[in-house]
Amino acid sequence: MDSCDISSARLRGEPRALGRRNSSADTIGDILRAASEEFASYGFDCTTVDGIARKANVSKQLLYYYFGTKAELYSSILDEAAKNSPEFALDIDIQNFEPECALREFMDTVFADYERRPWIARMTIDEAQHNFEHVDTRSPLAERLRNAISMLDRILVKGVESGSFRRGLDADAVFWTIFGLVTNWFAHSGLMKLVSGDKLEGETGFQTWRESSQFFLLNSVRSLPSVRDTFVAPDFMDRSKAVAPHQ
Repeated sequence: MDSCDISSARLRGEPRALGRRNSSADTIGDILRAASEEFASYGFDCTTVDGIARKANVSKQLLYYYFGTKAELYSSILDEAAKNSPEFALDIDIQNFEPECALREFMDTVFADYERRPWIARMTIDEAQHNFEHVDTRSPLAERLRNAISMLDRILVKGVESGSFRRGLDADAVFWTIFGLVTNWFAHSGLMKLVSGDKLEGETGFQTWRESSQFFLLNSVRSLPSVRDTFVAPDFMDRSKAVAPHQ
């Protein structure tokens, strides 16, 4: 194996057992990890400080010492998630990538981060039910999202200038389309399997959804002549049922 091919598991190391601590940083980490699991499983409203403290193996008094309220703890988790999200610090070589390749890489990076940390999608959807009252415009989450949209805008501009993408694309609208397609899998894959069956189950289902999302995204931004003139369904689609765009 290539010596530079360091797996994410090796970079992270094995998770330390909750309760075995050498410093206050370990204690805070345990609380954040336990709270992330609880919030992702039960949502903000149904998660209790007692449950978090019990899972983290700390007292409620200690939890309140580090985090004054449940809301403050919730906000801290969202902020930490933003700071550690690679999709908010994309290093795509826009100048040397073809626009479609850069856009595909952008979406793949978002998919990869949520695949690594699926609880973020569940917490984000839960936070939407509270109108993002635990996130303000100065939070790391808002800042990183704006940076991601700025990079996406540069990709779209290059695509329009090269003739690959249609004019009139809005980076914010395209970003939230990507966000919706990605998070939909992590929030609703169980429902997808229930309704659509085994083809949307497990790793195979994930790859199918990712390819379908990329196909949808790319065809939605391509310049109209290329969409009308060449419609090629991806391998996972039943070409007999594919509907070409209206002429």
